[in-house]
Amino acid sequence: MQILNRIAISLVLVGALLAAAPISARAADTAVPKGFFSFGPDQTLADIGKVEWQPLKLDGLPPGIEIAVLRGDLGKGGAEILLRLPANYTVPNHSHTSDELYVWLKGAFTYIDGGGKQAEMDGQAFISLPGNTPHAIKCHNEPCILYVHYGRPFDLHVHPMPK
Repeated sequence: MQILNRIAISLVLVGALLAAAPISARAADTAVPKGFFSFGPDQTLADIGKVEWQPLKLDGLPPGIEIAVLRGDLGKGGAEILLRLPANYTVPNHSHTSDELYVWLKGAFTYIDGGGKQAEMDGQAFISLPGNTPHAIKCHNEPCILYVHYGRPFDLHVHPMPK
């Protein structure tokens, strides 16, 4: 159970940190982004098949991950994001100061904890990780999509891969 929680949280945190524009900026905007609907304050509905993905560019992270910010501001904490990983993509061993909560929506993957223990998942999964928990993720032969929530401001600390 701990392995599942660590896997989901890690992946989400990696993608969320530097990629997306804050939700607070969206709130100030009168235009609703493509794929989003709002029927009042603090109401966010997102059609995942229609959101506009942006490349996630972070030091220590290979290119290929995409992000869509659902709510919040990664720099302030309390952010909710979607991450999309290409098939056969590996998120390197990393940690975040913040706790992470993942809901894996699509794609088989392998979660790798900081000590090298692995858990293979066929798809939909829940992962909850406390802050400062090293982990890595390997997306299998189809793209992966996951939801991630960060309770604190996003940061990324890359560590050597476990043996």
